[in-house]
Amino acid sequence: MCSFQNPFASTLQIAYHLHNHVFQYNEWWVYAFGLVGLVCLAIASAICCSSSVGSSNNIMCLETEKHALLQFKQGLVDKSNALASWENKKDCCKWRGIACNNQTGHVTSLDFSFSYDPYHNSTEVPLRGTMIPKFIGSLSQLKERKLADANFSGPVPPQLGNLSNLHTLDLSENYDVRSENLEWLSHFSSLRYLNMSWLNLSETVNWPQSLSKLTSITELQLSSCHLHDVNLRSLFFIDSSTSLQVLHLSGNFFNSSIFYWIANVSSNFVHIDLSSNNLEGPIPDVFTSMLSLESLILYRNQLSENIEDSVKTLSCAENTLETLDLGANLFWGSLPDLSRFQLVTLATLQSTDYQGNKKRSSM
Repeated sequence: MCSFQNPFASTLQIAYHLHNHVFQYNEWWVYAFGLVGLVCLAIASAICCSSSVGSSNNIMCLETEKHALLQFKQGLVDKSNALASWENKKDCCKWRGIACNNQTGHVTSLDFSFSYDPYHNSTEVPLRGTMIPKFIGSLSQLKERKLADANFSGPVPPQLGNLSNLHTLDLSENYDVRSENLEWLSHFSSLRYLNMSWLNLSETVNWPQSLSKLTSITELQLSSCHLHDVNLRSLFFIDSSTSLQVLHLSGNFFNSSIFYWIANVSSNFVHIDLSSNNLEGPIPDVFTSMLSLESLILYRNQLSENIEDSVKTLSCAENTLETLDLGANLFWGSLPDLSRFQLVTLATLQSTDYQGNKKRSSM
């Protein structure tokens, strides 16, 4: 018996398969077209980014700031030609010791730390200056200025206060630089590191009030600056800070009133150095809130009391204190047990017994 095949059914099946094939083909074509589009978009984006980076790298320093730096160079003695790259024809952003903002071209860093060589290991002769120029204040976007041991002299120009974006200022070991007024510091709301050690601040008045304006400061170094006692009545006008952590005030002429200034300035100290001052009498009970203190240096003063009582005033730092130096003072009594200070790895203590015999302990 012969089976009957509907010709229309065969035609429909062919049409169905053909339609399905065409649909799959169109679907593949749409996918391929979309993939090509994504590749083109990625390439265009890469070209755009590359062009953008290239244009930012081509940003050159401002002519006004280049002129100010060239004037600054004229006041320097550069026997080793360390600033050979400082030429008028060159982009000052590529000069040695200079860094710029790659979007605006403003000079952001003036760093002569390459010239600072305290151990005289370098073959280069360190840079030497004359007076700190007033026009240096025109570098308005400067964030970092390191001019340690550049042999500058004369007063600190108040125009330095125009550098309100500074976060680092190092003028240390310029022995002949002086400042009678530190009010210019009040403009440095972003300053985090200040080092003016070995500057002559002997005639500076109201320095605690000026320093209290540095609301972002974390490290302050004013060693051997000829600073004198703190007027305790002025402490009422000083705001307490939570940022200051590292304090170096060694080699000045402070009496024990400095303890109260320190307690009023910050409660977050990690390191305090008051060595080689004129501290007298007992250590006052001002460390009770300093729960982060890791290092306390009171070496070479005239502190005098039972040394056990002095150590008790530091009980708040039992879990943090690592270094304690009370040597070269006038303490008396038995050397205390420091075992309760769990982290102490270096301690120098000195006391005098009732017969006047010095007893010294180090660990």
